[in-house]
Amino acid sequence: MLGRLKLVIVASAAAMIVAPQAADAQDGGRFVVLIPYFTPLEGSRDNFGRDASEELRDLINTLPTHQAMERGDIEDAADDYNRDMDELDCITTVQLASALRVPVAICATYTEDADRNRTVNASIRTIEDGEEFVLGEFSVGRDDGEELAAQQIFAEFDRYNNQVRATAFCGQYAASQQWDDALRQCDAALEINPEANSTRFLRAQILRELERNEESLQEAETVLQTDPYHEAALQLAGYLATTTGDAEKGRDYYSQYLDINPGNVAIRMNIAYQLAQAGDPVGAMDFIQVGLDVDPENADLQDQYGNFAFTAAVNAQSAHEMTGGEGMSPDAAGYYREAIDAYMKVFAERGNEMEAGRLRNIVAAHIQLQQFDEAAAAGAQFIEAHPEAQPLLSIYADALQRGGRLDEAIAALDRLGELNPDYPNLGLRAGNWLLQANRLDDAAAKLADYASRQPNQANQAANLVWADGYRKGYQQDNYQYAIRSFNLAKAIPGVGQDMMRQINFWHGFSLYSMTFPQADAQTLASAQATQPRFREVMQLLADTRPYAQANNINIDQILAATQQYIEINDALIERGR
Repeated sequence: MLGRLKLVIVASAAAMIVAPQAADAQDGGRFVVLIPYFTPLEGSRDNFGRDASEELRDLINTLPTHQAMERGDIEDAADDYNRDMDELDCITTVQLASALRVPVAICATYTEDADRNRTVNASIRTIEDGEEFVLGEFSVGRDDGEELAAQQIFAEFDRYNNQVRATAFCGQYAASQQWDDALRQCDAALEINPEANSTRFLRAQILRELERNEESLQEAETVLQTDPYHEAALQLAGYLATTTGDAEKGRDYYSQYLDINPGNVAIRMNIAYQLAQAGDPVGAMDFIQVGLDVDPENADLQDQYGNFAFTAAVNAQSAHEMTGGEGMSPDAAGYYREAIDAYMKVFAERGNEMEAGRLRNIVAAHIQLQQFDEAAAAGAQFIEAHPEAQPLLSIYADALQRGGRLDEAIAALDRLGELNPDYPNLGLRAGNWLLQANRLDDAAAKLADYASRQPNQANQAANLVWADGYRKGYQQDNYQYAIRSFNLAKAIPGVGQDMMRQINFWHGFSLYSMTFPQADAQTLASAQATQPRFREVMQLLADTRPYAQANNINIDQILAATQQYIEINDALIERGR
């Protein structure tokens, strides 16, 4: 979550006011408003500013929601900080209000011409978030100027209150995740005061929740135009720029954020994590590398660097394959090596305390680089540290199998099954590896045992053996191997009716394909030899019509051909008698 850490820079010739004691922010349930004398500029007379501010305080006191701080109280508070009320300009007024915990201040400056017409510039300040509600410049004449100026500012104060209320409603709706209502209220507030940065940033966050990321980025950038040090806006802009495809801009915003907190390792790690989450693990690596240049022995930084490098490797290889690339992408290989190097530095520091998931990544990276001996050696070392880490034991088995150490790999899977009998697909993996090694009987036995303990996996186990027989037997015209495989597949306990029909069809058709060439001799010997097989074909195919029809196979043609062979054989055998 992107929290806001507001950095406020106040530049003033006057010293910063620091409060030993604060006044109440409310008076009888009404918000207190600090209104100093209006400040005369360019030699203007000060009586107008005194009288106009007094008129404005009287008008504010008519509101049920706000109460103007009395002139005498302002004078006393200023005196506590060695100031005269006459010396309070807008900057020191805001400082005093902040010190007193007064939530709102109104300050104004004015100039006057030779005819004593006054031009007034005023603003309303929300102290907590530093927002400024700037009033449009206006002019008043010599007669009744004080009263008219106060009324003009008072009228704008009503608009300010409407903006505050709309912003408050926006925040409330956002807190309850009613994003559309929240957006409407923020829009209403910004229509009154487009310069309200806190409201605009809230709107940016709401747009992000609505997955309108490009609009959210525009709002965050608008905030930064006014307040380049808005830390939360920098983080949000960095995240959104990255997710919308501009990784370079995202890194730039994050760099600006880190310029504010250059030595904070935790913030650097958080920024890098946000970059990685937004889809830029390479950018995240760059941010971590800057920290490692300063502190190369920092295990936390090395750990994150390894994570990001591993993710970058996976992404690079995926992109390589999607564009038709073959083998290992050079970029992916480089990132895997960097991941291994970073993780091993962490392991050297933390030893057995290192997370098993990171150790698993080291083994996986070696496998991807086809460094199977290194993968197996690392896996064996890490399992000593985490003997019951199931994902680590699983990848160790993969490393052994890929390195040609099949029996050891099967033993590792068996150990994993002892730790967790419900670990997914253990028997299927072992069976598949044995089939790849052309150990059909061992595979069938392993799969049968697995299916007896995991009945819901029986069809998948049988399908593995059937598929091996189909590829290596039927498709290669090695019908004896096919039939042997199909018989083993059907022997697996718990095989369902649909799977059995599939196996029986190919068993029957393989037997037919193996038999009819011999039957074509049409001799007594060929008839006696092939007749039992053709009858077995009919038995095997008897219940397979649903499978054949579902796969657009003309089973009637096969049955008719088989029946014809049977009838020819019957005639040959009868004639021979």
